[in-house]
Amino acid sequence: MSRNVSFGVINSFGMPDQWRTTWNARYEEILEQSEWIDKELTNIDGVYVTEHHFYGDGYLPAPMVATAAIAARTKRVQVGTNLIQIPLHNAVRLAEEALVVDAISGGRLRLGLGMGYFHQEFTGLGRSLKNRVSLTEEGVAILRKAFSGEPFEFHGKRYDFDKIHVTPGPIREGGPEIWMGGFAPAAVERVARLADGFLEFDHGSADTFRETADRLGRPREEQRVNTTYWAIIAEDPERAFAQAGEYWMHLLNEYIVRDAYIGRTPPLTEPYTDPKKALADGLVMLADGNEAIKIFNNDVDRGTIDFNFVTTMPGEPIEQVNERLQYLNDKVIPHVKQSTHPAAKTVSS
Repeated sequence: MSRNVSFGVINSFGMPDQWRTTWNARYEEILEQSEWIDKELTNIDGVYVTEHHFYGDGYLPAPMVATAAIAARTKRVQVGTNLIQIPLHNAVRLAEEALVVDAISGGRLRLGLGMGYFHQEFTGLGRSLKNRVSLTEEGVAILRKAFSGEPFEFHGKRYDFDKIHVTPGPIREGGPEIWMGGFAPAAVERVARLADGFLEFDHGSADTFRETADRLGRPREEQRVNTTYWAIIAEDPERAFAQAGEYWMHLLNEYIVRDAYIGRTPPLTEPYTDPKKALADGLVMLADGNEAIKIFNNDVDRGTIDFNFVTTMPGEPIEQVNERLQYLNDKVIPHVKQSTHPAAKTVSS
């Protein structure tokens, strides 16, 4: 049996100084965009947020607060994080917040987790980067116990407490789904052990995830893969990039100066000044509908059952973003092939 794959968008809520209006206006227009997607763009299945701290452009530092606001303004779409840095959060508090958002949304929350990587975020929030693995492992274990709806205790290296009962209770049995991302083999192995799905940011890492999941004995129906793209998809992609390119370059360079690409290919040591080189390095999808459909169909053939897009760039006028989203909804998604992967029947949408 074949099933439709699902599609979602990711927002960082950023607004650099050179394009700044007011924070109230920026947040409101993104929330209005979320409502519009929910009501009108019915081929888009999810609206997600992401997390970073201490960015000068106001990159979203409070993902669960924003997710709750989106949940309250929508009825249909899945809401959640792609992703939240779990070592930066108290896992018990995160469980409480997630269950509150899940209640507000009526069970539409998907929690996407990552470990983080930048020292300033950890030290600024009173955490140690060297502890991020144990904080992640124990954090996920606590989320699972909390999402069971039953009282539990925990005695570990980073968390140690006697019996507590986290409320409100889960909307669905087992609570919100937990998806995780990772680049290094050890991180991918962690996802295969602990998560309900894999968030693929580095093209090809899903193959490592599947190989690892097979080795660990995870059934194929549990090997769920999301592929995330930075994407500018439009009928005239060159025109769209001329409009969005400076906003995209800002976001890319904010990641570069924070060491996001160390250890990856190609190694980047300084901000990009030439967008053509950045495009050649494959750091953004720039495509018209036909080309995008080919790319997505190839991913579906590889086993992707869910796609997310970073397409609202920091400070970019929301109207031109919405033009691209309308095109994606009307001209691209309806022509993407269905998935026959065993995991497709279990994906939430």
